[in-house]
Amino acid sequence: MNIWQGYCALLIVTLSTASAKVGESREWTSADGRRLTAKLEKVSEGRVTLRSKGRSFILKLGDLSKADQDFVRTLTAAEGDEATRSEGFTEGKYAPAVKGEWIKFPSENGHLLFQLFIGKDVKRKKAGPLVPLVIHLHGAGARADDVRAGKVEIAAQELVRPDFYKDHPCVVCVPTCPPDPQTWGKQTAKLEKLVDDLVANLPIDRSRIYLSGYSQGAQGIGKMLESRPEAYAAAIFADGGPNDSWPGKVKTPLWSYYSGERDSSKAAIWQEGFQKDGVEYRFNILPEVKHNSIHWKIAKEPKVLEWMFEQKR
Repeated sequence: MNIWQGYCALLIVTLSTASAKVGESREWTSADGRRLTAKLEKVSEGRVTLRSKGRSFILKLGDLSKADQDFVRTLTAAEGDEATRSEGFTEGKYAPAVKGEWIKFPSENGHLLFQLFIGKDVKRKKAGPLVPLVIHLHGAGARADDVRAGKVEIAAQELVRPDFYKDHPCVVCVPTCPPDPQTWGKQTAKLEKLVDDLVANLPIDRSRIYLSGYSQGAQGIGKMLESRPEAYAAAIFADGGPNDSWPGKVKTPLWSYYSGERDSSKAAIWQEGFQKDGVEYRFNILPEVKHNSIHWKIAKEPKVLEWMFEQKR
């Protein structure tokens, strides 16, 4: 059933009042590029139920654009059994990381090398049964075939600082980009696979997946946003950020910090474009700060991380 062939062909279904509260209206795009503003009511067995102009109808997930398919998947637990996710801190492949220290997971079977930090008592923290996930991507100088466990940039270190972590329990993931000639921009598919695997195996709140990146890492999280423009709750950029195509497409709240060595001339223009689309974009320009220290500046300003954890998709 193709909803873009005309409303006369819609499959009308009856849904409960409760199911009508699942999501808000948004613009959907079909696999062949047609657009429709509708509300997501239900996801079940590879199908989505949408509602537009007072009518509800069912559509195969595969009839949607890739971006819309990714958006739907972030709302469901299709990649992992709910029982497996709820027990992920006590058993399963990531349970050994629940130690309150950085645990390294090797690059094997096509996966990236990455480190996880999960507090020992994260299950008893006030976040409840589900916790946020933070992905931090390092700059170009940290590319490597292997790393010492716990060797992470300052942004990731600040996230797990005891006095901050006790109020913001979460899963922190720091992948490692392979060395030259590799860049984060070429790792988007592997990063998405890693995010999906963590969410499938741990009790992660899908509405609170955050991105952070420095320099080339900021470019990397930018590629992730371009690929899944509605999957993430917030993103923080250290010397990086939007480009002209993002306003109207990327729906994630953003905060960019620019050093004096980076071009920030379009920041205000981008902010205006995001505002027209109802998306928050904050930016700070620090002309006295050098590129190689901008991430230190951000990490030492608690308001940025506090803002990030306040965002929810």
